[in-house]
Amino acid sequence: MLQRLKKEIYDIRNHPIRIVLSVSTLVLMSVLTAFAWDGAIKRLMICVMLTALSSILLLMPRLSNRISIPLLAVYLFWVPMKIFQRMELPMHDMSRIMDGVTELTVAFIICVFLLVFLFTQSSAAALGAGSGFFLILFLFEYYIWKFRGNFLMPSDLRAAGTAISVMRNYHYALSSEAVYTVVYFLFFIVLGSRIRIRMRKPVHVGVSVLAVMLIGGWYYLVMDTPKPLGKEFVLNYWDIADNRYINGVCMSYFLLLKDSKADKPDNYSEEALHEIAKTAEASYESAQGTGQKPDIIMIMNEAWSDLRVLGELDTTGEYMPFVDNLTGNTLKGNLYVGILGGLTANTEFEALTGNSLALLSPSVIPYQNQVQHDMPSLARVLENQGYETMSMHPSGENAWSRNSVYAYFGFDEFIHQGIWVVPYEYIRTFISDACNYKEIIHRYENRNQDAPFFLFDVTIQNHSDYYGQVPLDIDVLNVGGIPAEEAGYLYDLQTYLNLMKISDDAIKELLTYFQQVDTPVIVCIFGDHQPLLGDNFYEAAFTGKGLSEREQNLQKHVVPYVVWANYDVDWKEYGNMSANYLPAALMECAGLQLPPFYKYLMELHQEYPVLTKIGCLDRAGELVDIMDIWDNVPICQYRMLQYNQLYVEDYQREIFEETGTSAQ
Repeated sequence: MLQRLKKEIYDIRNHPIRIVLSVSTLVLMSVLTAFAWDGAIKRLMICVMLTALSSILLLMPRLSNRISIPLLAVYLFWVPMKIFQRMELPMHDMSRIMDGVTELTVAFIICVFLLVFLFTQSSAAALGAGSGFFLILFLFEYYIWKFRGNFLMPSDLRAAGTAISVMRNYHYALSSEAVYTVVYFLFFIVLGSRIRIRMRKPVHVGVSVLAVMLIGGWYYLVMDTPKPLGKEFVLNYWDIADNRYINGVCMSYFLLLKDSKADKPDNYSEEALHEIAKTAEASYESAQGTGQKPDIIMIMNEAWSDLRVLGELDTTGEYMPFVDNLTGNTLKGNLYVGILGGLTANTEFEALTGNSLALLSPSVIPYQNQVQHDMPSLARVLENQGYETMSMHPSGENAWSRNSVYAYFGFDEFIHQGIWVVPYEYIRTFISDACNYKEIIHRYENRNQDAPFFLFDVTIQNHSDYYGQVPLDIDVLNVGGIPAEEAGYLYDLQTYLNLMKISDDAIKELLTYFQQVDTPVIVCIFGDHQPLLGDNFYEAAFTGKGLSEREQNLQKHVVPYVVWANYDVDWKEYGNMSANYLPAALMECAGLQLPPFYKYLMELHQEYPVLTKIGCLDRAGELVDIMDIWDNVPICQYRMLQYNQLYVEDYQREIFEETGTSAQ
């Protein structure tokens, strides 16, 4: 025994790479242990044990099959379940996980190991790299939950470039529970990488065939079977983040992917579309075009919202004084959107196309998934009435694939940060609203004055997160009647409200400029979503309001809209509406002819003024779920119209873009 021990020590000394890896792992995991320890002795002991075992395993020589095979059995029995738990526990206690989720998730984790084995033909690579994949996935999931209150969805993979462009603005500290998970994963990686089983070629082939069968079987069971394992898996559409708590992150991803497949609506046909258009033409009642054709400036202001819709909010100063007091030739109201804290492009999609996210899977981002060809938009409708069209965003041209999307929407020109003319001015690390509006003014003054002008702009100043670098001139006194010092951490709220004041000042400067312009101009400003703030803020804001959880969630999806003109107008009131109605309403305000689709939208607005996946409001103000009205005739018609735009390249232009007659 002593002789063997000496041989092992000698062998280690002749492999310095093992020593380096062992010591490095020991130091790294020891540091992580210090951050993971929350005061519980049990956690400290587990971290110390995992650290020591990892260091020892890296010093050991290659294990024989006699040891590796039993160890493999233990690994596959214990580690996949532990991976599932550790991916979830930093975000929730798993008490609401539905029956069947655990079994299917554990099976998925094993399938990932098998998939890596197919490519590497190595058990060590399969287990080590497979566990490494889940460590990376966990970190992605954790930060998505931290920054967006959500989880990784199918559409997020195509939006990775946009996420990377703003990631420098976040703070990446991990909670102690999350660091504890990282320690576990590092141990899984080390342990898995040491289980190297020697196999003859026939065994390799047999295991590979079995791997293909198991992976294919899992995919068929989950993606092509109505009730996997005989279980009814539920997707929560009105609170998409809740799916993490009932289905776990892995199964939520695949269930949403399964649900994102677009099915052609029942009774869909071109004849049916023309019948819908004909009916809308006959029933639509509104003033005809005035012939004025005003210039139109449409601004979607990043995270612009009035948090007073959530509850009482007392501050030392007003944060939206100009907009609050804006009267005369002005429309105001609440705009209901389908997103919170991020995914700006989804509101943008609704506001430019008149389509509704309520009719799509909540896992999709249309800019990434559906907009793959020329399709109708407000820009195309206005172009048919003689307008020059321009889009603008003070960031990279590739964010949310806008460079291609705006081309598909028919914009004549896209102004992005790379071709900005006015000098850059920043608030935090983002181009300010004031700078953005100066660029709008520059482009307006240098437009083609022989044609009416439409400019659509997306600001970026108020992008999350909200951790300072802003003068905090306005303090929060009370939230929901609760003193700020009792409500808990509100620094992010204070930062955000001061940004709203800066935005309000910039809006004042913009409208003051256009007030002096001789030609008729309409300016429409609306928010894309509310910011995602701390739970303590929401708990205080909703205090005493008696709202259900669902009603509270709907209130988190309300932003303001303002339509203003520099000339006398006599507009009807639209009240509260969802973002999909905005382009048709704006066309009416401009006194322009509406295509049949927009006329249909204005009729639908009377029946369902708010249509979002979060919730819908009918004409009586009753909150209903989109699935409750899914088969109602107006919604069925809307689904047909939307399907034609999104999934048919040769869509019905005479329905969506043309008016039959030019504005008089």
